[in-house]
Amino acid sequence: MRFEPYDVEYAAIPTLSDTDRLDYFLMRAFETEDIWALRQGKAWFAREVDGVLLMPLWPYKRYASDAALDVWMDCRPDAMSLEFFMDSEIAELEARNILFDVMPREDQPGCVITPRQLAGILEGMQDAGEYRLEG
Repeated sequence: MRFEPYDVEYAAIPTLSDTDRLDYFLMRAFETEDIWALRQGKAWFAREVDGVLLMPLWPYKRYASDAALDVWMDCRPDAMSLEFFMDSEIAELEARNILFDVMPREDQPGCVITPRQLAGILEGMQDAGEYRLEG
């Protein structure tokens, strides 16, 4: 199992649509069984955009590290297992009205998705070994 994106993947990410970013994130997070986010102190980092709290997520440390170095310099990358994320974090973040910002574009949002939507997709992937984005 690899834990870094191929160079061609890394180079293609800036041009991907929101749906393609989500698809890429889901495939890679499911493969590695890890999700990367940022910590600000001991808490998970979430930023406010137009009155909504967004928690950025990535499938690999490289993307989270780039964000911590280039955009959110007071943060550090940290991983959580996919299982822990699904069992513990999603419900807590949903209760705090935090949305997920999957693979943001520098300081601009990537694919914004609710915790419930992301949980449903991930649970479907686990149950079926694959997933489908519902329109």
